[in-house]
Order: sequence, then C-alpha cells, then structure tokens
Amino acid sequence: MTTAAPPAVSAEGLAYRYTSGSGLNRADLLLDAGATAAVEGPSGSGKSTLLALLGLILSPAAGSLSVAGADTRSLSRAERDLVRQRSIGIVLQDLGLLPFLNAWENVAAAFGPRLSRHRAAARDLLGELGMAELAEARVAELSGGQRQRIAVARAAVKTPVLVLADEPTSGLDPRTAEAVMRSLRACAERGAAVLLVTHDPAIAGQCDRRYVLDEGTLSSRESAVEGGR
Repeated sequence: MTTAAPPAVSAEGLAYRYTSGSGLNRADLLLDAGATAAVEGPSGSGKSTLLALLGLILSPAAGSLSVAGADTRSLSRAERDLVRQRSIGIVLQDLGLLPFLNAWENVAAAFGPRLSRHRAAARDLLGELGMAELAEARVAELSGGQRQRIAVARAAVKTPVLVLADEPTSGLDPRTAEAVMRSLRACAERGAAVLLVTHDPAIAGQCDRRYVLDEGTLSSRESAVEGGR
C-alpha cells in the first residue's frame, strides 16, 4: 500500500501578535509539493508576518505549522533554523544579493562560503531557469528583473520543500515580471510548493491557489486557473 506524501506546508489557526497589536489573527493553509499559491492583501494586513511564520523566522503564538509532515511546534530555535536552511527557500523583497559576486556565486552562496564546491549545481539551475547567459555576470551590473531571477535561483538551488517570495514582481514591467514568474513556476516543477505575496491580481491569477489576507485573517479564493497550471 502506497502512503500519500504529506503536504509541503500545513498551517492551522496560525497566529502572531506584536506588542503594537498588529500581526496575524488566523491563517489556515495547505499546499502540496509542486503547487503555487498567491497571498493578496493591503499593506499592514499581516502578509510579512505570515511569511516570517511560514519561514520559521517567527514562532507562532497559537496554531500549528508542519513543513513536509514535520510538526514545527516542538522544535528548538536551532532545530527551526536547520529546517529553514534545509527545506525553505526565501526570496526577500530587498533580495540580499552580494554585489561583489557574480550570478552563479550568489546562487551557490545558499550552501555557505565554499562557493566553488557548488558551482556546477548553481550553473545548472541557472540554465534550467533560462539564465545560463547570466552565470558569470556581476549582479551589480544586472537589471532589477535579472537580479530578482538570481534571487529565485538562490532560493531554489538546495531543492527546498517550500519557496516563499515577498512581492517578487514589485516594480517590474510586465515582460520582466513574467520572466520572474516563469522562474517561480520552474521551482514548482522541480517539486517545491511556492507561495508568493503580491499586490498584483494578474500575478496572483497565474497561481494554482489564491488567498486573501485582510485585517490579519487569511481566507481562500477559488483557483483562478481551472484544473491547475
């Protein structure tokens, strides 16, 4: 008898409050490997808090969160950091790329300081994501969209269970935004669940699932893509 694989991420009643009173009131979320999801919502609705909780940067005040079937509630800080390093890729809004390194070196940096050991993996992934021609380019010389795609590659190079992206197409023209979305969809095709935060309904509409976060509460919308991707 074949046992079904656990969801890539499962959250139930997830909540977190800052001393200011803002934060996340409740989030219920279920994403399988290879699925894409978008979270929409106004500024201040709790989107960044949700990403920090799913990325194991914050510990929830209430609720449960499992990553690849592992309940994270009982994990120590060191154990949570290890799960994040091994199983979660994060594309930050400010990208966090190192300007003195080239593209493949920035991707390889996900593994640690010994970049040359991971040169082949980094360059192979850049090729898979249609960025082979950028491999030797210094990121300081690349466009915003190109840097965004490098950041996606860095998040995906360790074959994570979950990829989180914070406004990955913000400020990009439609053609460049589509190139970034192709890179994120490629992450899903490699087996990761991909969740992105966006203000753009057109971007959200390209995902398998759509969620709305309003006043700290996450609710689900029907998929804008009939039958999946």
